[in-house]
Amino acid sequence: MSLKRIDMKRRLSLLALTGPNIVFICLFCAAPLAVLFSYSFYQVDFVSIIREPSWDNYIRVAENATYRGLILKALLYGIVIASLCATIAYPLALYIAKKVKVYKAALLTLLLIPLYTGDLIRIFAWRVVLGAEGVLNSLLMWLGIIHEPIWALLFSPFATIVVLTYNYLPFMVLPLWAAFEALDNSYIEAAMDLGCRNLSVFFKVVLPLTGAGLVAGFLMVFVLVVGDYLTPQLIGGSSGITVTSAIHDMFGAAFDWPTGSALAWLLLLSMALFVTLVTYAFYKSPWGRGVRGAK
Repeated sequence: MSLKRIDMKRRLSLLALTGPNIVFICLFCAAPLAVLFSYSFYQVDFVSIIREPSWDNYIRVAENATYRGLILKALLYGIVIASLCATIAYPLALYIAKKVKVYKAALLTLLLIPLYTGDLIRIFAWRVVLGAEGVLNSLLMWLGIIHEPIWALLFSPFATIVVLTYNYLPFMVLPLWAAFEALDNSYIEAAMDLGCRNLSVFFKVVLPLTGAGLVAGFLMVFVLVVGDYLTPQLIGGSSGITVTSAIHDMFGAAFDWPTGSALAWLLLLSMALFVTLVTYAFYKSPWGRGVRGAK
């Protein structure tokens, strides 16, 4: 068989493997975003869409302090919750990867069990825990720590942060666990043999070699939190008004699809800018030399 035929067969095999994925992405990811982008330039007149392209929607959204505040609020929630998840997940993933030998699969399964249930079930379970007559308030009153329910436990930013952290913690643990599994212990031993202390070993060896997993988990949680709609609505109370709920209202009762599309695209652009900045900053930082070396 000639080299040309072998090369052709490889190309056909690659096309057969990647072709369906490319078609799926184009039809169900790129095409809806393209439609959304096109609508963002139109105008609405009562219940009619006026297809006369202009930048008015983007200008109106950018100049509106309420919309800017909602986008900033979503980004801040994403940063705070991703940071909390990273703080909790880093030692947990380290323990599972390096200390657990027998029950590693069982611990990972337990970590993923909450994801087997729907979002609504997890949210209402937390409402039972944090409610005025819920498990936590009842326990604190039974112990005599408080004499009346703490109403701020539910329908508050605190409740939103707690539930979002719980919901998305597995998405931080898994990439960190994979990074720690790939970390060769001989690097740590060599650093300690050369005189590095525990803190120096962490910052000079462990963090650079697991930083890619940390950044991947951070950005994954960030994106999921920013786009979360149900949790702030059902847990946050009066603080549950988010940019996603505003977009939902525009596509629903307000019937202002163009402005909703513009707001959605500005949110996407803000998220993309943040993800790009974090990725670039990590790549250029001393902790990103593990990624640069792998390249």
